[in-house]
Amino acid sequence: MVSRTSAEAQCQHEEKKLLRQQFLAARRTLTQEERLAASHEMTEGLRALPEFRQARSIFLYASLPDEVQLYELMDSCLAEGRQVSLPLIKRQGVMVPVLLPGREALVTGEYGIATVRAEMRRELAPERLDLIIVPGAAFAPDGARLGLGAGFYDRFMAEQAPQALRVALAFDCQLAEGLPMEAHDQYVQFILTESRQIICGKVN
Repeated sequence: MVSRTSAEAQCQHEEKKLLRQQFLAARRTLTQEERLAASHEMTEGLRALPEFRQARSIFLYASLPDEVQLYELMDSCLAEGRQVSLPLIKRQGVMVPVLLPGREALVTGEYGIATVRAEMRRELAPERLDLIIVPGAAFAPDGARLGLGAGFYDRFMAEQAPQALRVALAFDCQLAEGLPMEAHDQYVQFILTESRQIICGKVN
């Protein structure tokens, strides 16, 4: 017989799965022009934050076509002499920051995601990070995050880089009134969309 706790956990897992599908489908409806324009608005808003201006070591991700586009931000951070790092999957559930010397160091890796070419990889100690741009399927105003299902960022933020400021850049269509959260799920501190800036305040 399944315990009530196990049944509730399974129900929440299914709820998250359905919500993830819905929000990712909404994100895919944006045109390339809409996505680029919205991404520019978000990165400009990010650059105006005092917390961003003070950050010297920034953890970004190499955007897939339907995600918020971070390559413009990547280039500007590098040009300003900031330390930019990207995630590298080491094993199941574990990722580490790898320094990005320049855009020319990027090659297509697993799942079609750009990564730093093997011979140029230098790992960065996670405690050196000042700010993390956190991807996700959806976000809520209290900072709740619906991830992509693998748990990499939840583990990384909680166990390896708890000191880093957590900022989500998300399209308006990825905002939810509320999201189901489990004990291990991590919150973000700022959410920027193409039309809103939300200070969340709640961090676990």
